[in-house]
Amino acid sequence: MQPRDVSRVFAFSSCFSLALLAAPGCGSESTGGQGLSSEALVQGNGLTDINGLASFNGLATGNGLSSFNGLASFNGLATANGLLTSDDGRNTVAYLVRCALPADRSISKTVKGVTYRFVGSLGLAPEWETGACDVDCQEKVSACMMALVNTTGVHVPLWLTSSIPEIGWGQRASYPDLEGAFFGNIFVTDSSGKVPAYFCEGEQHLGLVPGRIGADQSNTPYRNPWGDGGLCASEGHCSTTGVPTTNGQADGYASCKGYRHVVTVWRSGAFKPQFEPTTKYSIKNVHSGKVIDWDKASAFVQQWTDYRKDNQLWKFVAVDDSTVRIASAADNNRCLEIMPASGGVSTIQLATCAAGNKNQRWSVGTTNGKSPETYGQFFKFHSVGIAGRYMEVPEQSDLNGTGLTADGFGPQDNELWRLGVAP
Repeated sequence: MQPRDVSRVFAFSSCFSLALLAAPGCGSESTGGQGLSSEALVQGNGLTDINGLASFNGLATGNGLSSFNGLASFNGLATANGLLTSDDGRNTVAYLVRCALPADRSISKTVKGVTYRFVGSLGLAPEWETGACDVDCQEKVSACMMALVNTTGVHVPLWLTSSIPEIGWGQRASYPDLEGAFFGNIFVTDSSGKVPAYFCEGEQHLGLVPGRIGADQSNTPYRNPWGDGGLCASEGHCSTTGVPTTNGQADGYASCKGYRHVVTVWRSGAFKPQFEPTTKYSIKNVHSGKVIDWDKASAFVQQWTDYRKDNQLWKFVAVDDSTVRIASAADNNRCLEIMPASGGVSTIQLATCAAGNKNQRWSVGTTNGKSPETYGQFFKFHSVGIAGRYMEVPEQSDLNGTGLTADGFGPQDNELWRLGVAP
C-alpha cells in the first residue's frame, strides 16, 4: 500500500462550506467528493478548525455524534441538533467522513429539507458507516482530522505516512520536509478532563508554512505534550521501531505517547497557496498588526485596526494556476489594483474588477521573512502587472489610514502578511 499524497484541492460548494468536497450545484441535494486512486490520495488541507471540539469536551460530547452507532444511522449522526445544523459543523462532518469511509461510500443526511451528501476518501474506519467506532477507529480518524487542520483556511500540499494500512509507508522526494506527527483521540476527554489531541514537531520547524504546526497558530484543537517545540524524535517521545526507511531516514513514526495510530506528515514548501473562493479572509500586516481596509467613500485602500467588517475582508479569485485577483467582500466587483509608479513606488487602490487587467493580478507566495528565496509562515503579494513590486505598508508605518504601496522586496516585516478566516 502506497502512502497518501494529499495535495489536490477540490472545489468549494457555494451552498454550504464543505472544504475539499466537490459540490457542483445548489439543488435540494448538496453532493460532494469524488473517488480517487488507491495508489495515492490527493487532497489539500484546509480545515480551519474542528467545529464542536473544545479542549475540555470531546467531539462526541453534545454534538449529535455517537461513536456507538453507525454514521448512516439516525442515532449515529443526528440531524436535529449538533454538527449537522451549521455550516462549520457540516464542514467538520465532511472531513470526518472523508477520513473514515472509502471513496466509494457516502452518507446522506437531510436537515430542514436540504439533503447533504458526505463522501468518503481515505477509508480508515469503514466500519463506522453502519456500526460502532471503537477506540482504534476513533484514534485513526482523530489523527487524520488533526493532520488536515490549517488555521488560515489555505490549502497546503501534504504527504501522509502511517502504519495504518490504508495510508502506508514510503517517502516522496517532492515532499522532503518532515512536519511532525498527529495522534490521540478527539472524541473523548482523559482523566485530567482534557481532550487528548496531540502533535509533535519534526525537524525543528523545518519548512514552516502558514496555518500549519509551529506557524503562529491560534485556536488549534491539538497541543504538544512535550511543550513548545517538543520533537517527535526526542528520546522517549515517538518510536520508529519496525518502520521502513528511505535513504536512511524512517518513513514516519509507529507510536507516540502510547498511541499506535499515528499519522506522520511531510510537506513541500514550494507550493502556490490555493484559496477557497467563497471564504472571506482578513489580510494583516506583520509589522503594524493592522489589516487592509477599504475606505468605501473612495478608491483608497489603507491599513486600519481590525474590526472584521466586510470592508476589511477579501476574497481570492483564481485567474489561473498561479495568480489571483483580490476582491473586496463588501463589493465583489471591486479589486485591488496596482497603479503606475510615482517616484519609484507604486500605489494600490480599489478599482472595478476587469478580467484582462494585469494590474489587478497578484502572485501569492510565502516567506520566512529572512530571505526572498525561502518559503515560510508569512504571505507576500507580488504584482503581475508591474514586475518586482510587492504589496507593503510604506515606511514601517503603524498609523491607521496609511495607504498601501508596492515596492521591491527586502524582505522587511512591513512587506509580510498574515491571513485570517472571517468567523
